Amino acid sequence: MPSKRNPAVAKPLTKGGTCKIVIMGAGGTTADVLSIIDDINREKRRYTCVGVLDDDRSLWGKERFGVKVLGSLQQAARLRDVRFINCLGSPANFWKRGAVLTRTGIPLGRFETLVHPTASLARTSRIGNGTVLYPNVVVMANVRIGNHVTVLASTVMNHDVVVEDLCIITSGVNISGRVRIGRGSYIGSGATLIQDLVVGEHALVGMGSVVTREVAPRTVVAGNPAAYLRDVGRDA
Repeated sequence: MPSKRNPAVAKPLTKGGTCKIVIMGAGGTTADVLSIIDDINREKRRYTCVGVLDDDRSLWGKERFGVKVLGSLQQAARLRDVRFINCLGSPANFWKRGAVLTRTGIPLGRFETLVHPTASLARTSRIGNGTVLYPNVVVMANVRIGNHVTVLASTVMNHDVVVEDLCIITSGVNISGRVRIGRGSYIGSGATLIQDLVVGEHALVGMGSVVTREVAPRTVVAGNPAAYLRDVGRDA
């Protein structure tokens, strides 16, 4: 399993049983993460999801994807003997992800790292706490992935790529060697990033874009070649 090759993957809190998981956020990413947990458990039962936290009051006490919504994100501080998985963030609010997590007061060490069994990680790669790698992700030599990064299915990261904390890399992204993606950025599905460029923090790269030059912090770029559209957080 990838976890045996990557010391960054956290171990369950309990011995002789499963690790209790609480998911932060009740959006579509939660359904994906529950599926990843199921796939991991097929090899060896490691996890039990005991609930979801979300600030949408209309969901409290109800089931979401078969798991009960326990209450708001602020309830996290009251929960003991569980690990958390960060499913927060979307193209509409991804730059707020870090601030929301900070308000929960949960230390980094209590966030679980999930690696789907079909993901491929080079032995020289490293990933941080709270990071989730979807099916068929490929992480090559000397790649560094930070904390609270979500990487969707079939994304490829070539040698010496650096992905800083809190990024969301969506499906089918191809990242060439020595690219650096700044903290809290969002890379849309099917984007291609050529080697040696830098994507600034809290930037958004649109779906299917071909990025051939540096992306400034807090900007939205799209197209082939990718060009500036607007600043992040400003309506189109």
